[in-house]
Amino acid sequence: MTAEDNRGQWNSDLQFILACVGYSVGLGNIWRFPMLAYENGGGAFLIPYLLCSFVVGFPILYLEMSLGQFARTGPATVFRKLAPAFQGIGWGQAITSLLVAVYYNVIVGWTLLYLFGIVTGRTYEWGSCENAFNSERCASDLHYESCWDGFGGNETESMFFYNGTCGVSAEFIHSLAESQKTSPSEEYFDSYILQRTPSMDEFGGLNLKAVIALAIAWILTALCLIKGVKWIGRIALFTATVPYVIICILFVRSVTLPGAEVGLDYYLYKPDFSTILNYQTWQRAATHVCYSLAIGFGGLLSLSSFNRRNHNCFRDALIITCADGFMSVFGGTAVFSVLGFMATTLNVDIQDVVRGGTGLAFVVYPEAMNRMPLPWLWAFLFFAMLFILGISSQFGLAEVTCTALYDQFPPLRPYKAHIVCVVSFFTFVAGLLLCTGSGIYYFELFNNYSASFALMLLIGLELILVMYIYKYSNYRKDIRSMLGYPRNRFTEILGPSGAYIGFIWMIVAPLQAFTICGFVLAEVITSNDSYSGYEFPGWSKAIVWVLSSLSIVIFVFVGALNAFQSLRRGNGWRSLFQVQLDWPDRDDISRQLGTSRTSLDEGYGRYSNVVSPKEAKPHLNIVWVGDEKEHTKL
Repeated sequence: MTAEDNRGQWNSDLQFILACVGYSVGLGNIWRFPMLAYENGGGAFLIPYLLCSFVVGFPILYLEMSLGQFARTGPATVFRKLAPAFQGIGWGQAITSLLVAVYYNVIVGWTLLYLFGIVTGRTYEWGSCENAFNSERCASDLHYESCWDGFGGNETESMFFYNGTCGVSAEFIHSLAESQKTSPSEEYFDSYILQRTPSMDEFGGLNLKAVIALAIAWILTALCLIKGVKWIGRIALFTATVPYVIICILFVRSVTLPGAEVGLDYYLYKPDFSTILNYQTWQRAATHVCYSLAIGFGGLLSLSSFNRRNHNCFRDALIITCADGFMSVFGGTAVFSVLGFMATTLNVDIQDVVRGGTGLAFVVYPEAMNRMPLPWLWAFLFFAMLFILGISSQFGLAEVTCTALYDQFPPLRPYKAHIVCVVSFFTFVAGLLLCTGSGIYYFELFNNYSASFALMLLIGLELILVMYIYKYSNYRKDIRSMLGYPRNRFTEILGPSGAYIGFIWMIVAPLQAFTICGFVLAEVITSNDSYSGYEFPGWSKAIVWVLSSLSIVIFVFVGALNAFQSLRRGNGWRSLFQVQLDWPDRDDISRQLGTSRTSLDEGYGRYSNVVSPKEAKPHLNIVWVGDEKEHTKL
C-alpha cells in the first residue's frame, strides 16, 4: 500500500462539502465583514465584495481544491511535484495557517468564557457597573431598578449610573467625553475576560481562566483531528448547519428591535455609493474574499486531497462561495440591525457605536442583549454560534500543518495522533502569549498581520506556477481526466475546464494578487502605532514584520534547500522547474475512472516541460526528506 492509499477518505460527498463550509464560513463573516461594510459605505461594500467573491474568489478556490484532489496530497508536497523550486508555497501556506490558528483558538476560548458565564447565570455581570472589576468610569443606564428605589421609585426620571452612584440628570453623563466613560460590557471584556494592561509595554501575568479556556479549545481540536477526516465529516453535519439556524433566529429578533431601521438604512437602503470609487474599498473587498474563502491558506487543498479523484470539486467550490457570501450578507443584516438598536438606545450616531471587530462581538452584542427580554437566551445563541464557527474553522487550520507533516514525512503517518498532539501543544504554548495581561495587543498584531502581503504573494506564485510553468494547457487536461470533457457550448465557456476559468486563472487572478500584495505591503510599511483602538510601542513593528514575512522566508528557505540538494546530486537548475515523475499520470486516472474522450499523449512526453526519463531518476528524491518508499512504484 502506498502513502497515498492510506491517507483516508471522506465518508460521503455531503460530509466533505459541509466540512469545507464549516472551515470557510467562520468568525470573519460575523465580525470582519460587518466591520468592513461599517467602514466602507455600508451596503455599498456588497458590490465590490460580491464581485470579487464570484468573479475571482470562486475560480481560485476551485483551483486549490482541484489541485489537492488531482494530486491526492497536501500543500507541503503538491507544489514540489509540479516544480521543486516552488515547494515553499505549500509550506508558506502551512505556516500562515498555523499563525492564524494561534490566535483563532484564543477567540474560541473567549466564547467559552462567555458561555460559562451564561450557563452559570451571570449574564448580569456584563450589564452591571457594580462588579469588583468595574472602575469608577463605568457608566450605565441599565441600573433602573436600583436607581428608582434610591429616588423614591419615580420611573419618570432619566436615570443613569456613573462613578458608583445614581443620577437623574442625563445631560451630565452625555456631556462626558468618550474617553472618560466606559460601558459595563466593555469593562467586562477588558478587565474580566482579558485582564488587559494599560499598554503593551506592561506584560502582565497569565490570565488563568483564559489559559484554561484555550486549553479546552485545543483539546477539542486535537481530539477531532486525531479521529481523522471521517470524524471531521461527521462533526461537520452539526458545525456547518447549526450556525445558519442560529443566525436566522438572531436575524428575526434583530430586525424587530426598536431602531433596527437605522442600521438597515445604513446597510441596505441608504448606502454611501461614493466609496465604490475608492480603490481602497476594492482592495479591502478582494483581501477579505481571500480571508473569507480561506484562499491561500492550504486548508481546502488539504481537505480536498482526501476526495475521490472524480469528485465534482467545481460544484463544491461554487457551493462554498455561495454559502460564504450568504452568511456574510445575511449575518451583516442582523449585525447592522443590532447596531441601529444600540445607536437609538444610546442616542448616538451609528458610526460611534463600535470601536473594532472584537468590540463588535464581545462588547456591542452583549450590551445589546442585556437590553432585550430574555437576555440569557439571545446571548447563549450568539456565543454558541461564535464557538461553532470558530472551532469548525480551527479544524481546517490545524489540519493544514498536520497534513503537511504527514505528506512531507510519510513514515510519520502511522503516528498521526502523536503529530496532532505535538502540533496542538506547541500552538497552545504560543497562544499563551495572548492570554497575558498584554495579550490583546499581541492578538491584534496576529489578527492584522499573520496573513498579510505574504498571503497574496503566495497566491500569485501559486497561479504563476500552475498556469505558466506547468502550463494551463497541461492542467486543463488534468482536470478533464478527473471531471470529463465539456459536453456543450455552455460548459466550454463556464464549465470546470471552460474558457472563463482559464481567463481568470491566467490573467485576472495573478494581476489582482500581485497588485493587492503591493498595496498591503505599502500599508505595512507606512502603518502607524495606533490601530484597532489601541496604541502600540515602536518595538512592536519588529513583530509586525516577522508575522508578515515569515511565510515568504519559509518559501525562500525551502526553495534554496531543494536547489542545494538538486545541485549536490549533479542535476542542473532546469530540474528545479520541471514536473516530477510522482505527479499523477492523467492517462492512468482516466482509465481508472472510465472518463470518455481522453486521447492524451502517453509516457513522459505528455507534458511539454516534464523531466525526461534520463534526468528523472537522479532527482526523484529532490524533496528535502526521505520519500524513497513513496517513489518505489515509479
